[in-house]
Amino acid sequence: MSTVRRNASGGIYIDKEELKQAFAFFDTERKGYINLQNLRDTIGIFDPKLASSDLRFLLNNKQSLTEDELYKLLANNTIRGFDPVQEAFKVFAKEAQNEKSLLDIQKLKAILIEMGLPDVTEDDINILKEVAGCEKDQEITFEQFKNMLNLDPSLADKDLYLDATPSEKKKA
Repeated sequence: MSTVRRNASGGIYIDKEELKQAFAFFDTERKGYINLQNLRDTIGIFDPKLASSDLRFLLNNKQSLTEDELYKLLANNTIRGFDPVQEAFKVFAKEAQNEKSLLDIQKLKAILIEMGLPDVTEDDINILKEVAGCEKDQEITFEQFKNMLNLDPSLADKDLYLDATPSEKKKA
């Protein structure tokens, strides 16, 4: 299991900036809140059979949640024995039962396209493979998947840090 940052209650640490990015993924219309339809549209990419009751549970049985409400709901959790990165890998890899499972590169490309990135090129995939450390392979291990998610901003000068702003690139 990977190292999971912990909050003061011993649960999973929720970083405000990471939550902001995740919230933006679900709030595709930039309304300032997410609702059942937003969850259905985005989570459905990974699990189209997810029940409405499960989606309502994710909204804390409310009609909608703002970013601040979501943060307050999650910030002081006491969740233990759960690794969000490993769970994400299992979703992407589908057949993943353990850390030795593999994620097919072409499947990753299909997921990115389904998520609304239709212009994913082979060059983009090659960059992801380089970041993951699997340039010659067509599959990503759990460890390589973690590497992709833990990209260090100091790599910006190598054009591997895709979200770096010009000022972040200058610092590196």
